[in-house]
Amino acid sequence: MIIGGSGLLLAAVKSLFQQRRIVEVVPYSKSITTIELPAKWDDNEVTRLLQRYQDQPAVLAHAVSSIKTRLVMNQDLRTAKKRLQLIASVIELFKLNQALQSILYDIHLAEKDFEIRQVEADTRLEDAHSRRKSEHRLRDLRAQRDELQLQKEIGQLRRDTESIDRPVRQEPQLTAEQQRAKRHAASEARLDNLKQQKQEALKIADPDERVQKVNAIDDEIQRELQGEWRNSL
Repeated sequence: MIIGGSGLLLAAVKSLFQQRRIVEVVPYSKSITTIELPAKWDDNEVTRLLQRYQDQPAVLAHAVSSIKTRLVMNQDLRTAKKRLQLIASVIELFKLNQALQSILYDIHLAEKDFEIRQVEADTRLEDAHSRRKSEHRLRDLRAQRDELQLQKEIGQLRRDTESIDRPVRQEPQLTAEQQRAKRHAASEARLDNLKQQKQEALKIADPDERVQKVNAIDDEIQRELQGEWRNSL
């Protein structure tokens, strides 16, 4: 009886541990901001977490960085790539601005870095012939990584230059009705784009990837319908 009770207690403790969430304070934010990270990977939880902070690029960047460190970079190559691809696919559905574009570059760079480290580890265990093939693969991966880094830096330089050179332009004053109509039209355009993306996602061959992508798009459609679209009616 005591043994049975101990087993139930251990099971309860294990269940509580599995449900535990990690609370982090976001540094450099204007006010004290905390985020809750899942203690273990869950596609739906990670998707909801990213969606929650899509309008706060600094918080989103911190969340992505923490997820990569805690739940991605300690995995095998196949699992890590799948998780990074899910993160990228969710962020690509957001209204991409310059800050979010930089986060996407960081995700793709992390994927390349992880793959490079994996190939480097495998190379140390190979014979001479296989090692030559791996070294060629490494050169290609490093070139791809350097190209991504260069694109990120060029984009940042272009944004910095535009912010200096672009004159401050006075927008014509719109009536409240015109502003509402403009917001509604923009929301309609985003919904149309999401529906097109969903049609493309339904063609994905891999069932797990297809379900993840479609669910993420459906969530984003609901957020848009219940948010800007409804508010601008």
